[in-house]
Amino acid sequence: MSPSSFGFQPFQVLVIRDKKLLEELTAVTWGGQKQFPTASEVLLFNIRKDVRFDSDYIDHCLKTVRNLPAEVIDIYKPLVKQHQEQDFKLLHDIRYLHDWAGKQIYIALGNLMSAAAEIGIDSCPIEGFSIETVTDILVKHDIIDPALQEPCVFCAIGYRAAPPARPKARRDINELIKFIDAENV
Repeated sequence: MSPSSFGFQPFQVLVIRDKKLLEELTAVTWGGQKQFPTASEVLLFNIRKDVRFDSDYIDHCLKTVRNLPAEVIDIYKPLVKQHQEQDFKLLHDIRYLHDWAGKQIYIALGNLMSAAAEIGIDSCPIEGFSIETVTDILVKHDIIDPALQEPCVFCAIGYRAAPPARPKARRDINELIKFIDAENV
């Protein structure tokens, strides 16, 4: 139930449990060398490439997933079109639409990681891989259709075997957050 823009969830999550496939992916995923072999689960979030306002996928989301009546869809679709064409200018280059879908993935990924932390499960997002190489492996195994999907980010989850060598470090809260009050404007 993680939120996503317009509720479209423009992604698919693969839970990779096949050991041979995981070994093959580990070999080409430099960011997951330590995490993949010890993780309880390895997830891969794939961008959906068919998320234009006029795609069959968007129609499916509105008609089947959300079960909206035709008169509501007639109001909703022009809003999605305006958002993609004008507000965020996502249709000027296909990469913009893919980046937008990737942002939706990171909302779900953040929720996954926060929920896991709440129940004592560690997680690690992993972008250290070649999209092209991982795509080639997934296509070779007939797991994704490269015309419709593109790898975005892995996430390894599981219980920690040992305490971390160093504590996490983050920027000071006052450097990170700026409050804008009436006297600041």
